[in-house]
Amino acid sequence: MTLAVHWPRSTRIPASEDASSPPKRSEARGTADKLAARNGQATQSGQSNWRREVALLALVLLGITIFFAGYAAGRHDNTFRTSWYSPLRGTSAAPLTVGSVQGGPIDPVGNTPLLVTVRGLRILPANERYVLYVLDAKRVPSRCGAFSIGEGTTQVKLSYPGLPKEPHGWKIARERRDATGIGKIVARTAWR
Repeated sequence: MTLAVHWPRSTRIPASEDASSPPKRSEARGTADKLAARNGQATQSGQSNWRREVALLALVLLGITIFFAGYAAGRHDNTFRTSWYSPLRGTSAAPLTVGSVQGGPIDPVGNTPLLVTVRGLRILPANERYVLYVLDAKRVPSRCGAFSIGEGTTQVKLSYPGLPKEPHGWKIARERRDATGIGKIVARTAWR
């Protein structure tokens, strides 16, 4: 009995054939198709990545533009330009009170803007308020305006007609709303 053994067919090119000879047509076509497919995918993938990068850059630039446009549209100048500053301190009626009155440059209609900052005053009932008074050279008080306060530090913007320079002092009084005279003084200019 004779047994026949069949070995798998080799895919290698026999040494007898010239190595420089072109591959068979079917093999060449398959290899070329594979390379073209790879190059096409690489080209499409490169274009796809480039498009994504351009779109991302456009979105970032759009976001930056929207941010700065919103910032410019919503920005308000809340700074107070100070020409002079007068510190305040509490009296025996409100010993923990501190604050200041700042005056700005006179506006075109002759008013001096004022910024009153106080801390340590009590919150008043609805029928009372605090009133700011300015003192002239003879220390006679003139009413500047009334205000109420909240918790912590309170800032109030007022104005007074015709303060050409820093006045001779300030007082804050606690008064009833229907009062005709000066109420109890709770703060005054610190150097007086």
